[in-house]
Amino acid sequence: MISTPVDEEITSVKIVNEQQTMAINGEPAYEVWLTRAIIFEVGGRETSFEKDTVPFSEEITIQRGYDLIDQISGNDDFLEAWDEEYSPAYKREVVVVK
Repeated sequence: MISTPVDEEITSVKIVNEQQTMAINGEPAYEVWLTRAIIFEVGGRETSFEKDTVPFSEEITIQRGYDLIDQISGNDDFLEAWDEEYSPAYKREVVVVK
């Protein structure tokens, strides 16, 4: 870990929320809301903090650059490898604070 001072103003914050649901034989069985990522815009560049897509993981990926909302991981691993009676789904919303 290193300290990196940023002498700029935060101009916006994007919060990427995700809703994961699971139905078993067509009946709702599971629902959870989580924050997938937080993106800060500072000095025209962005810094993102993204939670790993593996359930219950504590790993966070940090990136710097531009248009990082387009680089947020898909959640395909949540959708894959279920028996046919299970129906996983997820949707995302982005909240922007300026």
